[in-house]
Amino acid sequence: MNRIYEHFLDRSLTHVMRFSSIPQQFQESVAEHSFYVAYFTGILLYFLKKKKERVDESRALKIALIHDMEEKFSGDILTPFKYYSQELYHAIRKVNRETIPLAFEHLPAPLAKDLVALWKEDVDRATKEAQVVKVADKLSLLSKCREEITLGNAFFKPIYERELKALHDLEWSWWQKIKGDILPSIDK
Repeated sequence: MNRIYEHFLDRSLTHVMRFSSIPQQFQESVAEHSFYVAYFTGILLYFLKKKKERVDESRALKIALIHDMEEKFSGDILTPFKYYSQELYHAIRKVNRETIPLAFEHLPAPLAKDLVALWKEDVDRATKEAQVVKVADKLSLLSKCREEITLGNAFFKPIYERELKALHDLEWSWWQKIKGDILPSIDK
């Protein structure tokens, strides 16, 4: 089979479920989550453009689409486990960095190399584009939490509150320019 065609047929992220240790009304796949991250990235880009904040829109959207691609191999690692210790966190990051090229191995080498570089850019959060995706990632998490809470699932309330506060506390200068247009106020 043609290797590129084989890549198109791979839908593995639709089968990786998020929040596997928390009771849910509706499961959410990594593929679903990635759609919302890309969509929310596009909305954030609109607000940044209004504030004349320069961002490479194409780069940000590409990062959003592949930001969790390593979960094709690792699954959605539970946050309390992933951050249990610095040693464990760094070990997980090391394995992810070593295996991410496998996610793109059927693609032409230059394209695969570019996608791996974008994925690493996301992990490092050093660029504005990667930071925008991180905010969109948190907004996607908040929307999932809000859906569950609205349906009576109290398990998601502490996650929602913690992550909303984390978004309010982010100090990236570009975020400071638009967060008032995006977030509700919270009691400090």
